[in-house]
Amino acid sequence: MKNTLMILGLVGLMVTSPLMAETKINKTNTATEYDSVSSFCRDRLSVLKNAYRQAEIEAQAGNPGVSAAILEKGLVDAANRISPRYAQTLTSKAIQRGITLLNELKVTADSKQKTRAINHFLFNYFLFIENVSNRLDIPYFQTGSAFSRVSASNAQFERLFVNFASEQVKMVLDTMSTEDGRTIYPIGSPTLLLTALRVTTQAMANDLSESIFAMRYACTIQALETASQDIAFYLNTRASYADEFVAVQELVGAVKRATAKGCASYGNDSYGEAQPKTTDALRSSITLYSGTTQQVRLNSGRYIKKLIISAEGIRNDAMFDVVVNGDVKGTIYVPGRDPSYFVTVEDYADSIELVSRGGNALVSRILVVAE
Repeated sequence: MKNTLMILGLVGLMVTSPLMAETKINKTNTATEYDSVSSFCRDRLSVLKNAYRQAEIEAQAGNPGVSAAILEKGLVDAANRISPRYAQTLTSKAIQRGITLLNELKVTADSKQKTRAINHFLFNYFLFIENVSNRLDIPYFQTGSAFSRVSASNAQFERLFVNFASEQVKMVLDTMSTEDGRTIYPIGSPTLLLTALRVTTQAMANDLSESIFAMRYACTIQALETASQDIAFYLNTRASYADEFVAVQELVGAVKRATAKGCASYGNDSYGEAQPKTTDALRSSITLYSGTTQQVRLNSGRYIKKLIISAEGIRNDAMFDVVVNGDVKGTIYVPGRDPSYFVTVEDYADSIELVSRGGNALVSRILVVAE
């Protein structure tokens, strides 16, 4: 499925507030009435799409601060005209939650990578909102009853809903941290990473506790709430750990255990799952030229948990999408040599596509982490 945000046209969008200003939703705007949840979602997505396309231009020009401000304004514009009839859609919740998270991130201490990390996260968050609309709200949401009429035995809905809840946390881990073995390194700053995890772990707990699957995921909810509270306590007191490095390892480890499947896995280093197998999909580096697509064939079809991609821009900045089975799994902005980029896949595939959105990129490694 080609991504709506990627293929629709560009409409002008003016940026009036800098990234570091607090984002506020205008509560006085008159909500537009829609004849279906589909028309509501597609209208909100069109607002986000406009922002995404203009932000993409600025990011490619090497202006991550301007790009992030455009994405921020897109979220605010999308939130300002949410119809009360559809306020309980996951699309609405995701839009409003994005603004809450962004405000939390902006007040953290400045660092060299802060704006770039936020910008990278927002690009992926916009894709996340689109997937939520297309995969959950449009096919399942019913006005007046939300998702309450969906059977708790509907395995497909359960999988999609749990993926929605957990993807918020995974996006933070993938865009704001990198990992070498079992050592976690924040991108931006430790405070930026932990603040984002504090918000998203609590959000995941709230989503699960308000769902028809609450009883089934009771232990997951409890573990998530504990992880969020522990992070909040550390951020407020800077206590309980020898130093910031140890705090990041312990707190992020707790988040990973909390998001693992099943209730018996907490406290287990493997998170209740077999250790993943990691293979390199590239025999040698490949160059992704501006406007082109490179397909990377795997030796065989497999279930891929995530990709770890090492890339750098050639002479100028570059940007490309990581596409698996037609779905955009992540957008990578490459300003130069950076830490590896983590892209969550969680799908069966026998190939990966890298689709250039501008600039030339040298991709030196694609590690495939499979079950």
